[in-house]
Amino acid sequence: MRIRQSLIAVVAGLVLATPVSAQTNEQDIFDSTLVQDISLVMNARDLVDLREHWDSNTFYPADFTYRDVRVRNVGVRSRGWGSRNGIKLGLRIDFNHYISGQRFADTAAIVLDNLWQDPSMVREAAAMAFIARMGEAASRESFARVFINGDFQGVYAVVEEPNTGYLQRRFGKDTGALFEYHWVRPYDFSALGDRLDEYELLFERRTHESDPAAPVYEPLQAMIDANSYPVETAWRERIEVYLDLPQMVRYAAIEAFLGEIDGFTGYAGVNNFYVYRPDGSTKHVFLPWDRDHTMWQLDLSIFERVNGNRLLYNALAHSDLRALYLDTIERCAKSALEDKWLEAQVTRLSALVDSAAPFDTRLPYTKEKHDGDVTNVIDFARRRSSFVLKQIADARKTMSAGSASRRR
Repeated sequence: MRIRQSLIAVVAGLVLATPVSAQTNEQDIFDSTLVQDISLVMNARDLVDLREHWDSNTFYPADFTYRDVRVRNVGVRSRGWGSRNGIKLGLRIDFNHYISGQRFADTAAIVLDNLWQDPSMVREAAAMAFIARMGEAASRESFARVFINGDFQGVYAVVEEPNTGYLQRRFGKDTGALFEYHWVRPYDFSALGDRLDEYELLFERRTHESDPAAPVYEPLQAMIDANSYPVETAWRERIEVYLDLPQMVRYAAIEAFLGEIDGFTGYAGVNNFYVYRPDGSTKHVFLPWDRDHTMWQLDLSIFERVNGNRLLYNALAHSDLRALYLDTIERCAKSALEDKWLEAQVTRLSALVDSAAPFDTRLPYTKEKHDGDVTNVIDFARRRSSFVLKQIADARKTMSAGSASRRR
């Protein structure tokens, strides 16, 4: 059903108010200072089928338009886990699904996040911007009004998917092994045994898809097997062959500062990350993904559920890595406070979303719920640093006391 004429007029006015350059720069689609406009045109029967079978990963052909650039025959499918639904579709746009090698903005695919699970609508964009500010790899994000066959679908987050373009920009090469972790059951980085299909189930390869499984998965298997060694003996010597330990600790620390409840120390096991192993290396690094559940609880402990991730738990048993963890969280706290950066970012992004269009009636929460949650996220951004700095001070006192006791 087409949206009401009054809503069309309002949205159209907002579209016309958006400045458009004479020569489109495709990279501008990730410009988070304005709301983009994205149009998809697809067969009407395919769209009906997509909505009816929203729980399927079936791709449908469509034309994708951004400003004056039209990309023909892209693949469109439903996506998400808890956010999947047929009311406001979460979408993956695969530019090379039907035309091999086709790209847009130097990427093979983007995600149109329906913002279904985040009433504030800004958690992920703010979190990814903060992760990048702290020097770690993170997806670029912006917001867009999305139209399908001319019908307004609502405001979406445009999310850069980790793929070869992402890897090239951040690591200088895109030939390594990239895996997307899929939550299937609660998992804590315990050994999975000798069968590689157990690893394939949890860690979907996103590069080297057509290569034999053994050379792609065996270093990942070796990393997880090494994690089963006792911390007191050979754990560190063995794990460092397969894991960039400082990077993993920094990754976890930034996530801890941001109060993520469904990530590296998630409430139902580890979740929402990619793993990358650069070409020519055996060491793996972690990349963030899906930050809809960050900044949920102001007073969440920086050690919350650490024992649910055996990799991190084992690392923090080492005094230098525990110190790095605390130092990184302290840097996060100070960076968030500097010029009120995190608070300003949340405030700016929420104002941008609210300016995009009338409130999205397809969402499962009200405008009042949205406004209240924005207030909660701003409060988190304003007060989180003070809470964690106190925790850090207490943890350092405990570490110092333990060191003094051992010296006696």
